Amino acid sequence: MIKNVVSELQGTSIFQKDTEINMKLRGLFADSVRFIERNQICEVELWKKFVDQYRIQIDGINGIWRCEYWGKMMRGACMILTYTKDERIYSVIEASVRDMLTTQEENGRFSTYTLDTEFTSWDLWGRKYVMLGFMYFLDICKDEKLSEEIKNALIRHADYIIERVGKGKIEICKASSHWKGLNSCSILEPMVRLYRMTGDKKYLDFSEYIISTGFIDGGNIIDLAYENKVAPHNYPVVKAYEMMSCFEGLLQYYRITGNEKYKTAALNLGYRIIEGELSIIGCSGCTHELFDHTAVRQTQTDYKGVVQETCVVVTWMKFAEALLEISGDPAFADAIEQGFYNCYLGSFNTERNLIQRFPKVKDLPQIMPFDSYSPLVADKRGKGIGGYNVFPDGTFYGCCACIGGAGSGIIPTYALLRSNNGIVLNFYENGVISTKTPCGSDLTLTLDTEYPKNGTVTIMLSLEKEESFEISFRIPSWCKNAKILYNGIEENAESGYFTVNKTWSNDDQILLSLDMPVTQVLPPEGAVNRDIFVAYKKGPLVLAADARICDPEAIIDIPCDENGIVDNKEVFCKEIPDAIKCIELTERDGKKVRLIDYASAGKSWNNDSKCAAWLYKTHNC
Repeated sequence: MIKNVVSELQGTSIFQKDTEINMKLRGLFADSVRFIERNQICEVELWKKFVDQYRIQIDGINGIWRCEYWGKMMRGACMILTYTKDERIYSVIEASVRDMLTTQEENGRFSTYTLDTEFTSWDLWGRKYVMLGFMYFLDICKDEKLSEEIKNALIRHADYIIERVGKGKIEICKASSHWKGLNSCSILEPMVRLYRMTGDKKYLDFSEYIISTGFIDGGNIIDLAYENKVAPHNYPVVKAYEMMSCFEGLLQYYRITGNEKYKTAALNLGYRIIEGELSIIGCSGCTHELFDHTAVRQTQTDYKGVVQETCVVVTWMKFAEALLEISGDPAFADAIEQGFYNCYLGSFNTERNLIQRFPKVKDLPQIMPFDSYSPLVADKRGKGIGGYNVFPDGTFYGCCACIGGAGSGIIPTYALLRSNNGIVLNFYENGVISTKTPCGSDLTLTLDTEYPKNGTVTIMLSLEKEESFEISFRIPSWCKNAKILYNGIEENAESGYFTVNKTWSNDDQILLSLDMPVTQVLPPEGAVNRDIFVAYKKGPLVLAADARICDPEAIIDIPCDENGIVDNKEVFCKEIPDAIKCIELTERDGKKVRLIDYASAGKSWNNDSKCAAWLYKTHNC
């Protein structure tokens, strides 16, 4: 396995990833991983099709982006494999890596663009994903010879780019006709990673060149974020996914150099996204895939285009995890949870017998594992395919399906982090987490819970010997009444991190109780149609109307108390038996209304299950 040559990092982090961790979870996260493995990662022919695009090189004809598919899916597959350690799946993706290596040209190129079309449109974007796919595989590669082959291939690939792109050459912001070059500049992340891997300063120099452009032609998004005077939706370019990808690279550069400007710029952008660019389901973009002041646009009814792209929510969760590491602010863990349980899980095409038909591919039936867009007001799922492209054999694929695996890969990486004095629990799902204590002894945490279906979490510790250290528990911002019971001591815990510092013993037990009432949520101040919409949440789960059990366009009148808490009854939904949660509410006139969790809503992919997170109301409580 390749080790980083540059191991001393200058940028500070409040939390660190746990390199000793091993976990086996059994909740919604585990279900999502099994689904991705079964319906995507193990599809050998799909991997071959993605690699073949690098042989036929026809993306440059129309300036399209099939070049991203392989690396995007490889990154997610490797993240999941880090968790599952499944030998069968490892053999599948290793074979694809070996196949991909055979497509490298003598000059070092991996590209789906021909020489006469290279460095245009989405070419550098695709080359970025080739690098990331290989780099994530290096983290799990078991074959030292193969690791060296990959490293050498990466060096040749990067050197070809550096020889032709840069000052006095092809300007990187002009190497694409899209988004003022923002997509091309996102190659910053793997270039910084390659510097860490090799110690070769030319990769750091090239990274500094990319940063000097400010990520766009004729402007500087880095400075705008650092100065923090305008919101992202007022930047010269507002493409959410690509922008966050660039800032992921900027954070990698910060870790190398310790330049506080770039940490500040990334954090400013992150907080701005939380403040004004997230919907109730945890995603950005109510005008296609753009930063558009989502918080106030999420209740719009006159826009008929696609909203809430899966690529955006996954990239936001990845960006948020990096911000969590460097800041220690639980707001970023809250945001990951919001996006994961609602928008992300809602994008899963769990009905594999579903037939979607598209005229562009001669009416051939095909289903992908992920939807690309998620409705907020009454609408159906499956309205479009993000990053849609047709292969020469007439089949098709899309960007959101390829990025899906990375969404589930985030949770095991950040469920447990290390602090200076102990460990930090961010996410609660039923299962077992094995790690080391600060002194290096074996530590196992067994979590017994149905979270997020309810807020009771019992944690049992198994230790080799007694040891004093801190355990910090994330108390989500939605929880207004949390209690922690340990060693006969019960304490109230406010939202944020609640830290217990004590000498822990084998078989110690912690009971975490997170109050999960059903609460009314109103659109934020300034939101369009604010006076006519309402939403409901239970813990991290957004509740949604689904046409199979209620009318998502009906006007409802649900009373609540002064704290927005609503009387409710949990019921079984026979019409949608696999719903995670079904809640019955009572209107003022006694009429019953049933809502299910957003992730389960709309899963007939037609008007039969038209769904909505934002519901029409008569008046406030």
